[in-house]
Amino acid sequence: MKTFLASFIVCFVLSVSGIAQKAIVITEGPVTFTHGNTPGIAISIPEVSFKKVQDSWIKSLEKGTKSKVQNENNELSIFGAIIKDIAPAPINVYSYVKDNDTAILLAATFELKKDVYVSMENNAEGFAKAKLYLLEFAKGHYLELAKEQLDNEVKKLSKLEGDLKSLENDKIKLEKMIQSNTTTIGATNDELVILRTNLLSLNDELLAQTNQYNALEEGPAKEEKKKYIEDLEKRIKKTTREVESGEKKIVDMQAEIDKAQSDLIPTNLKEQEQTRKAIDQQKEVVNTYQTKYNTIKDYR
Repeated sequence: MKTFLASFIVCFVLSVSGIAQKAIVITEGPVTFTHGNTPGIAISIPEVSFKKVQDSWIKSLEKGTKSKVQNENNELSIFGAIIKDIAPAPINVYSYVKDNDTAILLAATFELKKDVYVSMENNAEGFAKAKLYLLEFAKGHYLELAKEQLDNEVKKLSKLEGDLKSLENDKIKLEKMIQSNTTTIGATNDELVILRTNLLSLNDELLAQTNQYNALEEGPAKEEKKKYIEDLEKRIKKTTREVESGEKKIVDMQAEIDKAQSDLIPTNLKEQEQTRKAIDQQKEVVNTYQTKYNTIKDYR
């Protein structure tokens, strides 16, 4: 199983931008097995997996028959295979699958009856059917690979588009935060004006009441004044805490606004720009693989 004398080659070349040209190559001529040379056909399938091709080839040979493929020294043989796309009656098939690094080589001969093989010389119509059968087999595997490649690139594109949508939503959230914080800061400043005015009045009242307290003689009136002053002091402390809380709230909210405007939004916009560029590039990749897939699919 070492030599294949080529007499005719048909190349299916994919000329797709961004993808190295690949070819499904069909070769007609004698195939060398351990039992000798027999007329046959070989087909080279680019990029695909050896195991997938071999397993699928064995499965296709065994389809519809109780016969099993025998594997001796990597040569596959089956007697009584039912392949109506080639012949109406059961046939014997001798074949092998070989990994040639960049492509998988499938070589096969089809024996109609003892020592009578499908060939261009003795059965042109059957030979054409055998070539088409192998071509469709190869095309199916190459198409499956191209679909997997296309799906992977589409997933990458979808991921990028999802990333862009997330970035856009993040920017909207930041803008809403700025708007909300600005509104809240304005309202809090208005509240602080009232609180500070109240605090000023309370302090003035405390000073006045303290002076009155100091001028009173010991007795019930002074005790009542003392309680009133203590209540004023509590109100002053509470109002002071409210002022401090409001001031801190404004500082924190303004810091959020400043960070969003000076850092988060510019960074977000930069990432959006980069992601859009990546999306445009990935769309080109997807189109390339889509073209590859369509070219394989439409090949006859």
